[in-house]
Amino acid sequence: MALSNMQKLLLIGNVAERNTLIKKLHKLGCAEVVATQKIDRMQTVEIQQDIDENKVKLAKLEFCLDTVKEYKVTAKKLAKEHKIDYTPAKGRGMFAVKPIITFESFESLQDIEADIFSHIEELKACKDEIIALKADRQKQNNLLASMAPYKNMGASFSRFKDTKTVNVLLGEVKNERLPLLESINEKGGEYEVFGGEAASGVAIIIPKGKREDIQEILTEVEFALCPIAENKTASQIIEECYANIDNIDKQSDRLVEKIMTFESLREDVMKLYDYLTLEVAKSQSRNNTQVTEATYYLEAWLPQSESQRVEKELTDSPLSLAFLIRDPLEGEEVPTLAVNNGVVTPYESVTNMYSVPFYKEIDPNAGVAFFFFLMFGIMLSDAGYGLLLTLGAGLVLAIRRPPKGQLNLVKIVFMGGISTIIWGFLFGSYFGVSAKDIGIWYWFNPIEEPMPLLVVSLAVGLIQMFVGMAINMVALIKKGQWLWGISSAFSWYFLALGIGGIALASKLGSWAKYVGIVLLVLGLVMLMLAGTFGKKGAKKVTGAFSSLYGIINFFSDLMSYTRLFGLGLATGVIAMVFNQIAEVISGMLPVKFLGVIVSIVIYLVGHIFNVAINSLGAYVHNSRLQFVEYFGKFYTGGGQLFAPLGSQMKYYSIGTPEPVKARKNK
Repeated sequence: MALSNMQKLLLIGNVAERNTLIKKLHKLGCAEVVATQKIDRMQTVEIQQDIDENKVKLAKLEFCLDTVKEYKVTAKKLAKEHKIDYTPAKGRGMFAVKPIITFESFESLQDIEADIFSHIEELKACKDEIIALKADRQKQNNLLASMAPYKNMGASFSRFKDTKTVNVLLGEVKNERLPLLESINEKGGEYEVFGGEAASGVAIIIPKGKREDIQEILTEVEFALCPIAENKTASQIIEECYANIDNIDKQSDRLVEKIMTFESLREDVMKLYDYLTLEVAKSQSRNNTQVTEATYYLEAWLPQSESQRVEKELTDSPLSLAFLIRDPLEGEEVPTLAVNNGVVTPYESVTNMYSVPFYKEIDPNAGVAFFFFLMFGIMLSDAGYGLLLTLGAGLVLAIRRPPKGQLNLVKIVFMGGISTIIWGFLFGSYFGVSAKDIGIWYWFNPIEEPMPLLVVSLAVGLIQMFVGMAINMVALIKKGQWLWGISSAFSWYFLALGIGGIALASKLGSWAKYVGIVLLVLGLVMLMLAGTFGKKGAKKVTGAFSSLYGIINFFSDLMSYTRLFGLGLATGVIAMVFNQIAEVISGMLPVKFLGVIVSIVIYLVGHIFNVAINSLGAYVHNSRLQFVEYFGKFYTGGGQLFAPLGSQMKYYSIGTPEPVKARKNK
């Protein structure tokens, strides 16, 4: 379990065969083509136009998938109301694994490209029409809202117009300001109110030449002039609006139904998406090569374990080429490939979430796997919850059978469930019920004896920090800085042992005190010594004393592991509280059968909530401890993940599907 040794492929060939060679590397699936250094008399041929065109196509394919997904909920609702004919297509599900497609089928996907994009244009037209209909519907709704003050008006809007002797004003006024209109009568005018809910329509008649006399009143009541002058009443316009809205809704429903017919293209769209994604990757690989009129030069990284296979394939190839496979040179940026077993591999996702390991540094994934597994169980701390997680995740893994590198989170939860079962058994907790109450052996109950859990949490933290220091020591020794490495790690070991010896002197005897003092002094001296490395002159002195400040940081990091104690205790207490609530409420109900039903509901809801929220907390806080307290002791990070041609696929994997076993005739 380590980071793979990488080698570099240097290849020169006939420029006419460059695309064929890149396809071969894609089929091999173990080579990452990288940009070459500038070479005299060779140049880079930019094919950015091809890349841009394929990216536009990818955007269209994403539009297709997103649009079908966007309208799926609406389509289900309309189908339930019997407004459209739609049966949801079966999807891959939450825990789906990538289906396998053969290389030959994958390469033939260009044959369906034109047909797919033709359908996507139809889909786009449907969505554009829905958007236009939505805008029309909003206009109708706005018109309906504007008719509300006039709905009790019997006359058509065109009737309200000036005559030779009077000015006629039709508009709306908020109901709370209607009393202010009475002063219009004093100005020689008249008005009529058509009642509305929030605002009312108002018709005002004023002799010509006196319009200016009522302008102040109109301003005070915030009179809004009606812009409609149609030869229709408000009720007629409202009726037409509802008819138009109904027609718009029917058109939209038909378009939604048509959009959902494109759901049958989903798998082909995803295949084509992966195909074009790799076409972009291939084009970028071609951009990375140097060419002349007749030849091309290519560089690629590949794992050392694959070099013989690549060498054989290239040697047996009919292509005109010459190549060399060599080890990395000093200063080259080498991609990182972790090679771990099935137990450790899922935890690579946790490490990479922080930062990819730097090439040639010590692989941190084994340590992350061990401590993540260990701490997850302490933080969840209930055997019943662990059984639920193990059975749930195990069922998903048994059904899906994901290949290595897929469904990593489910695998982490499965192993976390096993850890929780172990710690739950030691702590004697089964869905919040104490092992003491059911007569089962247990080590100690954290709720009754919290201090031992605190000691266990700090002990696990101390061990993890010491392991991190040991890894850092090994890394420094490998660099030839053995004195720095030993002093930087053993200074803390001696300090911890010294403090422990002094603290336990009352139980172990006075000899432990003296040994502890000696180790403590030795640790301080080595810590100061470690602070002088890499410094010159007076900085050695300041470095020696400033390193003592690291003691504060050390204990601060150690205290971070009390979160194991906090989460472990919280899980047990919440589980116990839900049990007590169910028991109390069940006892309060007069009918025993009803009490049993209610208590079962409380048990299910309470414990499902508890296991869900605390599993999330265990994952998040566990990751935080790895990233800060553990990685802070040794981890460099900042590497670049190895990405061979073919790894860019999102929905499918290229390979050979397992043959279907034929039934035996009985």
